[in-house]
Amino acid sequence: MTDMPAEPWPQTLEEAVESIMAELSQEDKITVRNTPREDLIRFHHGWGTGIRNSFGLWQGNQALLQACNSTFPDDASMVIIEAVWEQLQSS
Repeated sequence: MTDMPAEPWPQTLEEAVESIMAELSQEDKITVRNTPREDLIRFHHGWGTGIRNSFGLWQGNQALLQACNSTFPDDASMVIIEAVWEQLQSS
């Protein structure tokens, strides 16, 4: 039996960002928004690990890896974090 996510994994960068934005608290949005782009790497282990696990980046979500122009889950999660940051900069 294959472990399936409770909900389908996002297939596009836009879906991933939308999913994260829906779950982030206002406090977390402020924290991310106020973080300089060059410091986003600080989110790689905690938040990035959660993204990699919950979006199936280690479990074969090839569509999202391709949408992030990456073959590596670590790189894809940083693309997603940067995309969330960019959206927060414009909100």
